[in-house]
Amino acid sequence: MANYVDNERFRQLLIQYKKHKKMSDYNSIGEIFLLIATNLLNRPNFVGYTDDRKEDMISDAVYFMCKYIDRFKVKRKYPFSYFTQIAKNAFLQYVNERKRYDATFKSIEYIDNAEEKDINNL
Repeated sequence: MANYVDNERFRQLLIQYKKHKKMSDYNSIGEIFLLIATNLLNRPNFVGYTDDRKEDMISDAVYFMCKYIDRFKVKRKYPFSYFTQIAKNAFLQYVNERKRYDATFKSIEYIDNAEEKDINNL
């Protein structure tokens, strides 16, 4: 278990949020979401990315955690693991999207370079 998030406190905040939908509870939960996403990026498989990509990954993870907050069942004892998995999935989704995007632009670059070479050889 992580040292930076207290599961029981986090669970109580989620229970309060589901009952009352107060903005103060949501802000506290948002801070925890940000902690989870930021500290998950310290894992070895996410270390090598640039700062701007890391910021995008964090924002995507927090977005998905906020999106799926209502799907969390209060009967579960470990909200930390639930939301960490959501953040991890968001990171992996971002990485896959960027790989596809980069591959597309590499192929376009290759086509442009090939056309320039053909024009120069004429």
